[in-house]
Amino acid sequence: MKCLTLVVALFAAHSLVHAGEPVAVGCKTVTLVLDKRVTPGELDRLWASGESPETDVPAALPAVLQLHGCNGELLDSRTLDAPLARLDPAPLRGVRPVTVLVAVDLTAPMGSYSGPLTRPFQIDGNRLIPAQARAADGRVEPIVLAQTGKAAWKKVTVRGADQFLAVRSEPQDDQFTTRFRRYVPGPQGWRVQERSQPGLWESDGEFPARRSFP
Repeated sequence: MKCLTLVVALFAAHSLVHAGEPVAVGCKTVTLVLDKRVTPGELDRLWASGESPETDVPAALPAVLQLHGCNGELLDSRTLDAPLARLDPAPLRGVRPVTVLVAVDLTAPMGSYSGPLTRPFQIDGNRLIPAQARAADGRVEPIVLAQTGKAAWKKVTVRGADQFLAVRSEPQDDQFTTRFRRYVPGPQGWRVQERSQPGLWESDGEFPARRSFP
């Protein structure tokens, strides 16, 4: 069993390579590693296409987000949900703790409810923590920003701090309902404000005006 574990570990180590430039967090760095068969050209070609990486068996390994210490040591890592992923080169502005954005491509071959999902990860000491937001009713949920045929999001800066505006349409009671969410960072963490209205919104149209969001 120990031998098998070692072989798997060596295989993984030799099959993952850094993708893009690391993000500096003081003397620490956040890096994204992809299966070595997912080259930059393949990543661009396949992104949001619904196609899978054209690799030999075994299938491409999931992407991994890593936090490295001041001396290059691995402090923490998060295995992501798919082989195709991208790391935003700049941390969010005006947000503490330092937070980076990671997008994972979950696009399916058909359908309008799948696509890339972006999540903020906080660098909390020596750990990578998925950011969560608290709603007005006290409910806490992870921040997941979807880009699909019926959902989209954008980053806006308000008083020097980045916020997220997210819109999503879903069927409800034999009709479509569109939800508008605003994610706001603060001293006590992220808050989410939400409102909804009847009707369908699709991402091939204009992104809603800021006044549409609470």
